[in-house]
Amino acid sequence: MAGFTVAYARTQLDAGIVNGDVLRYSENGAAASTHVAATSIAAWTAATNADPAHRVNTGAVDSAGCDADTISITTFSVWDSASAVQKTDWVALGGGTRVLMTGDKISWAAGAVDVTMT
Repeated sequence: MAGFTVAYARTQLDAGIVNGDVLRYSENGAAASTHVAATSIAAWTAATNADPAHRVNTGAVDSAGCDADTISITTFSVWDSASAVQKTDWVALGGGTRVLMTGDKISWAAGAVDVTMT
């Protein structure tokens, strides 16, 4: 099966993952949690000219505080903020499951959210 060229993958990644997209969190890898609000990513780097092409968040961000005790967040994915369309598969959190209590947040360093296309 033929794959995308690096140049085409880069342009599609730049067009598909855009400033203002949000991260949603899941307790089961199948549906978004209702206990942690979506986290907006203000800006992404331009996709790299590599195979696979990468696009990462440019600044550190924190989620909103969790609204319930003892919530186990296992995965996250990127969603369109306006249409609520899921753009990426659910991906395991780096470091494994994160147990949140009321008010706890999930923090992301610059470059920690990495979306690829090949």
